[in-house]
Amino acid sequence: MPTTFGREILGRNVVDQASDKLGVLADFRIDMSSGRITALLVALENDLDPAMLPWPTVEGLLSVPVEEIAEVGVNIQLAR
Repeated sequence: MPTTFGREILGRNVVDQASDKLGVLADFRIDMSSGRITALLVALENDLDPAMLPWPTVEGLLSVPVEEIAEVGVNIQLAR
């Protein structure tokens, strides 16, 4: 089941509260002790400066904590 979930969610657009596209879900971080996803790793749109966003970058990907997710559907909607 986790493999299927990963295939279904990777590549989805990540949008902010105003539905502006931040980028595409490239990967996610998992807490190995609990098995829970802790952060989304987003490949940003080329015209966005990661320094202007409230989250850190990890190996060129924006690391968005799962607490920032408002909804997962066709797009991944962030709360802010």
